[in-house]
Amino acid sequence: MRALGPLALAVLVMLPRLTSAQFGLLDDGLTVQTGREVHGRWASVLHLIPETGRFFPAYWLTYSVIWSVVGTRPLAFFVVNAAVLASLLAMLAHLVRLAGDTRVAVTIAAVAFALSGPAVESFYTLSKAEPLQLAWIALSLLCTATAAARARGSLGRAGWTAGAGVALLFAHATKETSVVLAPIALGWLVIERRAKPGHPCAARFAASYLGVAIVSAAAFAVLRWRYAALPLGEGWYTRAYAFDAATVGPALFRIMAWLVRDFAFLLPLVAVGLVRDRTRGPLLYASIWMLGWLAVYLPWPATFEYYLLPFTLGAAWVAGIVVGDLWRDRAVTPLAWPTLTACALLWVSAGINAAADARVQLVVDRANGQLVDVLGGLPRDSRVALNMSPINEYHFELPMHLVEMKRRPDIAFVRPTTAPGHQGETFLVTPEMANPPRPTVRIALHEAAVRQDRAMLDGLIASGAAERVYETTQRVGILEFGIGRLLCRVAVAPILDPTYCPTERGLIERRTFTYGWQVHRLVHARPIAATMRHGG
Repeated sequence: MRALGPLALAVLVMLPRLTSAQFGLLDDGLTVQTGREVHGRWASVLHLIPETGRFFPAYWLTYSVIWSVVGTRPLAFFVVNAAVLASLLAMLAHLVRLAGDTRVAVTIAAVAFALSGPAVESFYTLSKAEPLQLAWIALSLLCTATAAARARGSLGRAGWTAGAGVALLFAHATKETSVVLAPIALGWLVIERRAKPGHPCAARFAASYLGVAIVSAAAFAVLRWRYAALPLGEGWYTRAYAFDAATVGPALFRIMAWLVRDFAFLLPLVAVGLVRDRTRGPLLYASIWMLGWLAVYLPWPATFEYYLLPFTLGAAWVAGIVVGDLWRDRAVTPLAWPTLTACALLWVSAGINAAADARVQLVVDRANGQLVDVLGGLPRDSRVALNMSPINEYHFELPMHLVEMKRRPDIAFVRPTTAPGHQGETFLVTPEMANPPRPTVRIALHEAAVRQDRAMLDGLIASGAAERVYETTQRVGILEFGIGRLLCRVAVAPILDPTYCPTERGLIERRTFTYGWQVHRLVHARPIAATMRHGG
């Protein structure tokens, strides 16, 4: 039954995604293309996208192996996501049991993780590194805990420690932010050294994990030095990692906004947990873990919800342990019921936001998938111009989707112009989007820019230069608890990101999110580029 619980919960959470499985327009085309190119040439993962400055071969290797097994089938990819989620829930449950907690604690921790906003975005999309990274890290924690319980000098202890090191090396090679585990482990060791004499396994665990984290990070550094084409500071992508106020200030605000939106239920639990002897130690461990995973993203100019997936593991652990302890002592602890009630109410608001994220993700991917299907059925040698501003990931992903998923390399993506002399037809693709939650899952489009694109399209239609051949519009009702916007009332620069502070929205919003696409045939063989603000 212990094994079936995490699996059942993972399937239940993933069921809406499994019944509506599409590749997305954020990295999935590149993932499929890379899988095809790497198949049979596995060592090439050591040399991919060198110009970015990144080095994460285990990420490419894992997704390439998945593609080699299941092919270009989105449902199969999401089945793998469900399996990874189930394994993470099982490992989280085991970690909670190691802390000596009850079945209630295990259940609360698993549900808190599975129904969180970061988990929804991470597992309802493909090509994310965080689920794989966290699975390797959780495995390393379990291996180290098992080793710490073995006798010193035993072969089993050495084997489990080595297993932890290998798992952690894979975590580093899946996403480079795993380097934060070394200072996290150091913090755990400091806790054990300053604490009253307790269980010797805890001290051995902290010391062992610090050693494993340092050795695995050093091994990864050697691999990076040997195979990465550019140092971190020289890649066009990695050089954006900057320790300056212009980057760290807004990032801190965005992180705080996400925390208030998705994890406000932790506040009463932390306040009570710190004053209870049974929960203080585990809470300190979890706090160092969570702070570490927040700090590592402060120097980065973007903050997406799925970045918080490792943080969520610690948050779920806290929720399980403290709620389990309060539930056990609810008859004799005066603060138990007020704390549990406050936590439940705040968790409901976070759950509603997570459900909104899921609905937005499904609507966006469904409409994007329909667009790819339509473009895949265009006449041979057609040209496609993208009426989207500014240039975003969709400009690069759509051509890859047509080549990899639809086998249509003959379709050319061009700048928005109908220069004469081309024998095929030219089609203009224009997005539609209105009322997205703020913040929400990652969408490449911006509502204000979409309105400008639509205005340009209306001008073409009025002049007779375009005729509609396809339109899809997905609509879904969204209830949003924007309690994170409370920070906008007290924040000051540089710790502020105005994009997270829409002035026209209150704390509770019910809106209809609209997302879709229009495809028009350009019927006048005359240049229209002068009316456009971007290239395709």
